[in-house]
Amino acid sequence: MTTINCSSNCVYQEDGKCNLDNITILSISSTSDCVFFQENTLKQTQKVSAN
Repeated sequence: MTTINCSSNCVYQEDGKCNLDNITILSISSTSDCVFFQENTLKQTQKVSAN
């Protein structure tokens, strides 16, 4: 198992780690963003509501 650190507001990020199941091997350049990133609008909404 590989641990992928992640601090993005992504649906797959939990406690600073990527929890995406079934990650496939892709060829990406080091300048590309994560191809699996999906913004977690629920986390964003909860932050706005808390303020």
